[in-house]
Amino acid sequence: MRDISQQINEQLSLQGQFVLERLRSVTNSAVSLLSETELEEFHSFSNKTRQQEFITSRVLLKKMARKWNEEEFSVQKDKLGQPYGVGHSRRYYISIAHSKDKVFCGISPNRAVGVDLEPIAREVSARLRSRILHPEESEGLAELETIRLWTIKEAFIKLRGQGLRLNMNQVRVQSEEDAYFVEINNDKRAKICSFRSENDWLAIAHYQTKK
Repeated sequence: MRDISQQINEQLSLQGQFVLERLRSVTNSAVSLLSETELEEFHSFSNKTRQQEFITSRVLLKKMARKWNEEEFSVQKDKLGQPYGVGHSRRYYISIAHSKDKVFCGISPNRAVGVDLEPIAREVSARLRSRILHPEESEGLAELETIRLWTIKEAFIKLRGQGLRLNMNQVRVQSEEDAYFVEINNDKRAKICSFRSENDWLAIAHYQTKK
């Protein structure tokens, strides 16, 4: 388990925990940690990889929640399918991303978060970039790798929630120094931290009040 919380929290000024880990095997001990609702969802998957993704993310989130003394913690979903965590006395914001063989999880007690993960070596078509670019951002992000830009936008879309009904070419990313932003309104914007972790691009988004 690779805990990268410190690096992320320093860039985002966020109280949260973030972990990247390879897919776990489905074991009886791991399954026994699931709540009744989680167990029902787990059994709805017939695909082995999907089961591994589910088990890995739930075990990681439960471990992170214990750092806030949450011994009884479960993941539930709202009516739009957005996951959230439930502890003893409060709800937690969570976000989950998968790649072919890894799971990336984020959790915060007081700030909505969105995360994404993609292998740096993932091959994408040249046409993909034109499909995900906002009309007003092509010049400013010309040197940013397509797959990295994808993770930045996906992290924002997950932060926004609302059933993920938003096309990437509707998201205008702007850069300032080493950070990326998406304007929301006159008072709020989303800040996205993007960095390389070994062979993966990671992106984490949260809302920020403008000064």
